[in-house]
Amino acid sequence: MEERKRVSELGIKIGRFPTGLNNAITDIPGVKVGHETVITDIQEGQGPARTGVTVILPNEDIYNQRIFANSHVINGAGEMTGMVQMKEWGIIETPIALTNSMNVGIVSDGIIEYMTQRYPELGETEDIVLPIVAECDDSFLNNPRGRHVKQEHVLSAIRKATSGKVEEGSVGSGTGMSCFEFKGGIGTSSRVILDQYTIGTLVMTNFGKRRDFLLNGASVGEQLLEYMPKSHVPEGSIIIVIGTNAPLLPHQLGRLAKRAALGLGKVGSKAYHGSGEISLAFSTGNHLKRGEDSEVLNLIMLNDQFLNDLFEAAIDCVEESILNAIFKAKTVSGRNGNTLYEIPIAKIMKTFATR
Repeated sequence: MEERKRVSELGIKIGRFPTGLNNAITDIPGVKVGHETVITDIQEGQGPARTGVTVILPNEDIYNQRIFANSHVINGAGEMTGMVQMKEWGIIETPIALTNSMNVGIVSDGIIEYMTQRYPELGETEDIVLPIVAECDDSFLNNPRGRHVKQEHVLSAIRKATSGKVEEGSVGSGTGMSCFEFKGGIGTSSRVILDQYTIGTLVMTNFGKRRDFLLNGASVGEQLLEYMPKSHVPEGSIIIVIGTNAPLLPHQLGRLAKRAALGLGKVGSKAYHGSGEISLAFSTGNHLKRGEDSEVLNLIMLNDQFLNDLFEAAIDCVEESILNAIFKAKTVSGRNGNTLYEIPIAKIMKTFATR
């Protein structure tokens, strides 16, 4: 079977900045991504399963080497646990996990299990943690009542997490997800800015009406109506994770997280009423050592005058990550015989060329 291609491999260039080596969030030094895909074909009872979990490890020791982060809610019909503490303290101290809506609790348990296994002092001589778990609703293909993602799947995804190339499309938490009523899932992208910093994004797409779909500014969705699913797909959501090694403080990361909305708009999203669009931005440019008892911390911060390139690159990365999620995803059938079809690459490229 022919390998599906990313948008850059099809000659579509998004924005003006160069990409990182792998054009992925893992181009940020120290960042790793892992997936665990859960598929079963039993239709009766609480099957079938078309789901999974995806984890992002911002560094090798996130509990002891905490990093700055912030978030932004574009439309709030969704969930990201740990967001209240993140907004208050401006830090994260656990891996970031993505999964389906009704598996948030179990995935949170899995993160806690990983943390307590690795850090026996957690909850004893040191603080507890509130895991960051974000969700989208994959119930069009997956039976959510089965809560198919278990603690062992979370632990496996963490063990599998690597730097380098990131698998995209119908994988991990993206297994049952849609995008503009095509098959969607996981997508990623990166850019190098100011000759020294990398910014990368990873998205879990599950949103959009076909008529709204834009490809690099061209309205192509209305030309691709023959690949529509046979029944209604819920309005869905998207989770957007932005990472960078540029030294940003929490208030700057909040501003960066807001720019995710602009990248989302560039592919045609309207952030509909029933859709949850949530973004998170983190920086590995400073580490806050657990137990540090100095009265004053010496931190570094990017001058605000140089944020514009970062904002622009983030918008480009979000746009390209969403497109990669669609272009890399393969057709998946699941619950009640529902099918989400892969985007027909040859046809869409012909449509795009004539716009």
